[in-house]
Amino acid sequence: MTSGPGEDRDQHARELAAVVLAAGNGERMGPGPQKVLREVGGRAMLGHVLDAVAELAPRRTVVVTGHHRADVEEYLAARFADAAPAPETAVQEHQGGYGHALLTAVNRLPGFTGTILVSCGDAPLLTGDTLARLVAEHEKAGNAMTLLSGRLPDTTGYSLVLRSEVGEYEALLPPDRADRREPGDGPAGGRLREVGAGVYAFDAAALRAAFDDLLTSGRTAGEYLATVLDHFTAHDLRIGITVAEDPDDILGANDQVQLARVRAVLRDRINRWWLAAGVDIADPATAWIDVGARLAAGAVVLPNTRVLGASSVGCGAVIGPDTEVRDSAVGEGALVERSTVTASDIGADARVRAYSTVSRSGIGAGAEVTGSVLDQAVLGASAQVGPYAYVRPDTRLDEAAKVGTFVEIKNSTLGAGAKVPHLSYIGDADIGEGSNIGGLSGFANYDGRKKFRSVVGRNVRIGGQNGLIAPVTIGDGVYSGARALIAEDVPPGALVISEGSLKQRNIPGWVQKNRPGSASAIAAAMAQGETGELETADGVRQRVPRTTEPPEPPAANEPSTTDDERSTP
Repeated sequence: MTSGPGEDRDQHARELAAVVLAAGNGERMGPGPQKVLREVGGRAMLGHVLDAVAELAPRRTVVVTGHHRADVEEYLAARFADAAPAPETAVQEHQGGYGHALLTAVNRLPGFTGTILVSCGDAPLLTGDTLARLVAEHEKAGNAMTLLSGRLPDTTGYSLVLRSEVGEYEALLPPDRADRREPGDGPAGGRLREVGAGVYAFDAAALRAAFDDLLTSGRTAGEYLATVLDHFTAHDLRIGITVAEDPDDILGANDQVQLARVRAVLRDRINRWWLAAGVDIADPATAWIDVGARLAAGAVVLPNTRVLGASSVGCGAVIGPDTEVRDSAVGEGALVERSTVTASDIGADARVRAYSTVSRSGIGAGAEVTGSVLDQAVLGASAQVGPYAYVRPDTRLDEAAKVGTFVEIKNSTLGAGAKVPHLSYIGDADIGEGSNIGGLSGFANYDGRKKFRSVVGRNVRIGGQNGLIAPVTIGDGVYSGARALIAEDVPPGALVISEGSLKQRNIPGWVQKNRPGSASAIAAAMAQGETGELETADGVRQRVPRTTEPPEPPAANEPSTTDDERSTP
């Protein structure tokens, strides 16, 4: 097994403490989450930095917070609750610069005498290998400080590293200096410049002595790191430089442009890793795979596809094109195309075809969903849904059950092989295995106050345009004729039909008596010209105004507004 950078450190290496600076306001990033909490590759930038630091196994890790302190601490508590040791926090009460933030952290490490590794929280591309090499070279040389550098064509926002004639550290040129060009540069520059990454390894004793001296001398108390560096230089303490082998490692994100850049760099890194592992990524420029996702060799990712969160994709599965899979498991040989899948399990050889949305659901092996919506539903093996179906929460389809075109179903179960082929509503029902619900049928489950269940037995044949009025139970093997209205229980093996048209019966005043205070009761009272007050369902008395008198009927020879008048000739 390959060991991590921290495990490879020399057993005689000094103790290590890590400091991550996350107190800045990040105004250039614009509105939204605190800068270090912006996600890159499905993980906050601060999380990337802390993960890289953790590979070195520091004895203590201190995160300096300030602006959005509560948000950062909440993130740390949630993301690193099980870390050993968990990151600590130190609060920078006022924003006094890099040096002041570092002083805030050093004050949390009294008595520590080893190496202090310092990084900004907005450098998500840092790797454990790069940090380990920085610390190793620092300790081997016995430096007071060693800075991490890289060579970039665009140095905007970075401090330039100036070296002596023999190549040793001479100075850091602050980012706000205008004279950042060398003789011979063209209008667009283009020459690689060595810049500081904002990542340092310090000898703890030398750093603490520098701060003590600056504080007692009445200077700026080291609010700017340059003050600390000047102290080291004045006391002939050695400052070293470690150059990152991959300059992308040092890229930070202070604004949206830089954030987009580091996201693209990490996307490319992740995709190169998966390509090398045997995953077929058709268009790496449009495939976005989060760091927490897992793909098996032989999986296929088609263009414009996102595999996000803690998703997993099995061997032979095809994801895409134009697809998003988030926090979901896609089994071997499955297909998800032009669809969105969230917090769901897709079984082996299942098919989620174009324009489907699957959320918090389970789809069994070999099942198929086409152009439909599933929300908190479970499909058994070889079940079928769609096209254009809506499967609502708490619905279960057993093996080979079917919900077809323009069907809505909620809080219901379909037994093995049961079918609702088209144009129906099924609510609060249990339908037995092998049963079939004819088209244009509906389950009336709600009386305006309470919902009731319907039970349909095994191998029942419900005819077209049937209405089932819950609560009702239909026995096994029942047949029903077309347009049957079923409001009473039906014994097994019976044929249920509705003979002729049902005679209509009106019950005056039923709504006001049985649904007092409802919107319907108030509307009815107003239509009938009643006055006085009605009591609403929550006990509030509401006055009902008298309606205006109805208009006089038209004279015999006067035209009236009839259906004939509104129809086309």
